[in-house]
Amino acid sequence: PRLLLDSGKLKSEASRLHTSSTRACEFIQDEIRSLLVEEAQEMIPEEAADIITSLRGNQFSERNVEIEGQDHLHLKPLPPLELGPNDEFEPLLEQEPSQLAGQADWLASERIVYNLLKDQKACVKMIKNSEWSSFLQRFQQPHVAAKTTRKYPNQHDDIGPHDGYNLNSFVTSTSLLPPLGRKMKSYGSLHAYQCGVVFALPEPSNTETEEEAVRRTETWAWPAGYAAKTEHNIDLRTGKLINGRQEALVSLDTIRQHNRDYLEKKDHVIGGKLVEGGFTVIPYNEVFLRVGGTTRTLSEDLDENCNNQHVAGRMRTFDKGCGVFVALFVRTITIRDIMVLFRTRARIGHVLGQEYVKNMPLLYLSHEHGVRVFTEKLQQQFFQLIAHKVQPFQNPTLETQIKFDGTNESCMQQKLEELIDLDDGLLEALTPEQCARIAGGFGCTDDTVANVLKKSKLQDEKKRNGGHKLQDVVVEGMASAVRSGDYFTARQLLILYTLVSSEQYPNESADQKSDGKGHISCVLHDSASLFSDLTLLDVQNINQLALGSEIVPPPPPLDTDRLRRSTTAFGLLSVFGAAQILRAMKDGSAKQRTEESIEAVEEWVKYGEESLAFRLASWREQRADEQNVAVETNSQFMAFASGKAISNRKRFAEQLKAALSHADFSGIQFLWGINKVVASMHSPCLRLEILHYILGLDNRYSVLHVERSIELAATCLRVGHT
Repeated sequence: PRLLLDSGKLKSEASRLHTSSTRACEFIQDEIRSLLVEEAQEMIPEEAADIITSLRGNQFSERNVEIEGQDHLHLKPLPPLELGPNDEFEPLLEQEPSQLAGQADWLASERIVYNLLKDQKACVKMIKNSEWSSFLQRFQQPHVAAKTTRKYPNQHDDIGPHDGYNLNSFVTSTSLLPPLGRKMKSYGSLHAYQCGVVFALPEPSNTETEEEAVRRTETWAWPAGYAAKTEHNIDLRTGKLINGRQEALVSLDTIRQHNRDYLEKKDHVIGGKLVEGGFTVIPYNEVFLRVGGTTRTLSEDLDENCNNQHVAGRMRTFDKGCGVFVALFVRTITIRDIMVLFRTRARIGHVLGQEYVKNMPLLYLSHEHGVRVFTEKLQQQFFQLIAHKVQPFQNPTLETQIKFDGTNESCMQQKLEELIDLDDGLLEALTPEQCARIAGGFGCTDDTVANVLKKSKLQDEKKRNGGHKLQDVVVEGMASAVRSGDYFTARQLLILYTLVSSEQYPNESADQKSDGKGHISCVLHDSASLFSDLTLLDVQNINQLALGSEIVPPPPPLDTDRLRRSTTAFGLLSVFGAAQILRAMKDGSAKQRTEESIEAVEEWVKYGEESLAFRLASWREQRADEQNVAVETNSQFMAFASGKAISNRKRFAEQLKAALSHADFSGIQFLWGINKVVASMHSPCLRLEILHYILGLDNRYSVLHVERSIELAATCLRVGHT
């Protein structure tokens, strides 16, 4: 159309109002509206179009978005909680060292490990944060030395599983600490080496002393302060020590005597030399110890009958291996490091097996405070604390590597391995809301989350008129996921909520918990965090679901409006979008709004076919609205001038009718129809706004947001169907 505009005037007005792009856009719109000639033949000046585009330079703000037909959207982030990852869990220090051994609430395994450390019958090893995977895999896969550098096998080669020794055994550097670990600093920095393990030393046999066994097996030891650096001072061809390391060796009894002197005497032997006045903090010593081999656990140490059954393949020895570690410890009491402790324990159980972490003692070990035992009572206090007062956080080493649209496979595997499994004692001590906050903010296994949700469902069913405990618990967990910015835990909660709330999910009493775990594993076959939702909406899957099966309705609606207004994260918006779509399907609003939208689009098509001016006015208004809608491209003028917009919207109305013709808006086939509509969109604006209206989404949702939300909603229904 021909616009009777003075381009110079327009430029001067735009420059004058550059501090307020909104006022400038309103001025231009008023000028266009007043000067539009209904039957004009000329095209709009490109110069004026460029000015309009430049005034839109400040993209729509996600913190202040106007939604047509809704209130003004203001992002309101959730308020931060009282404590953070660097705060300390002080109750762990309140134990009196003189009373530690007599604690009544200690497990037998905790007493055993405490006594081992007190009597210097255990060695410790620090593991670098980035090397846990290789360390755990070493117990399963022997390390083969390069043939080009080795002529003969030696005493320190890996020994693979054999003759009842089911684990690989290997030699590694450890430290033999003074009684209860006091005064001696462990290897590595606090930041890079947050957790370590404890190995129990073999008991002397009836036929051989410890010293004889150490010499025979070449279990080397060097005093505190001596830099053995075995990785550089062993002849790879012969396996023998070089560069004076052989001459510096000492016995384990000598190291024990030095350790006692560090605590009792003023003068200390450091690096083989007497230091008058001693040190406040003693550098670590080194013991080149063979670990692994036997699968003997502390539980078997407590079983008196175990020593009489298959002894040959179960005992710890210097030549076959000291077995797996018997305890896990952390070096500070910060909440961050304690969470690393629990995540590492979960990872060990996932890789080596749950039998190795069952009743495994958790310790705090430092040169300042010695040993503190993380008892079951203290663990309950810790989880209650993080459920109420601690700002949730992800593993900082994984947070930047795990993304919604692409994740490194090894990092995702580690995240799954670190999901915490809350045992029955913790589940009894914590409320469902507390468990949900821990699951959403820090990550828990599918079995843990499902049991928490099932417990809430049973509470609802006991009420006469039903209840909404289950929905409240899920929303609490999702709020923690928002605080930690964790898309995967929010997604897990939504999927498992759909599964547990499904009418096909078995109702079990509280004394049938073990069956629930098996059911979850049978249904999912994998973690809900990785359950694929990218292929559920193809034609083949839809047809398979439709044949011979009843429609599984969406779960009871979740009120996630407050959470959706509190985040701008792409993944979390998709999760809350899926929850809103399921809500719209459940309460019937999607069907009603689809019918209204079809009528509105058909009415627009009718007027658009009759009047070019109507289409141009529509384009003008649409360009103004695009500032507040998450569109990838601007509406093209020629699409409205040539009639392409009419054909697009006519086809859009037909697709909506097709979606409406399917089931009662409560099954996957409706989502399939809507997904086809989304897949055909290239540069939508009005059509995208209508989809927002139908599904109940705000206008921050781009086409990709909507598509991912639909896919996740389909995944939820598919899991419920299964």
